[in-house]
Amino acid sequence: MHRTALRKLAALAPFLLLTACAGSQSTTKVTADRITGDWAGPHGEKFTFAADRTFTASGLDSKNLTDALCTGKPSRGGWAFYVAEGRNTEIGEKAAKSGSWIGLAFHGAAESCRIDLAVVDGGKALCATDDADAPCGLDVKFTREP
Repeated sequence: MHRTALRKLAALAPFLLLTACAGSQSTTKVTADRITGDWAGPHGEKFTFAADRTFTASGLDSKNLTDALCTGKPSRGGWAFYVAEGRNTEIGEKAAKSGSWIGLAFHGAAESCRIDLAVVDGGKALCATDDADAPCGLDVKFTREP
């Protein structure tokens, strides 16, 4: 391969890698009232988010969530938007009024469930993920139920 072509490829490689890792899904910042309500996934997964920052869930044992150790039984917990606390550190903050990533804290037997939700599609969907670099990493997208 010609040296000029190699230099061009080397210059493009970081951008190609970034594009491949980032995927085509971008997140959207929304207010808490856009999260409250009932959300359903494609295989019977369900979340109901309340304004008091609690949630109920069921059906989270679907094929794509198996590795996240979630149970299919009804479960409960708390939710919060992630906020930056410092350089490269984010925490779930119940007082946050808006955000694009939702941290979930399961209670009881479901505590082993390790997923978060990313707000995508302009706030019309929530994607399950276990990777901060891949908003829809678990390939389960929740949409608001009518």
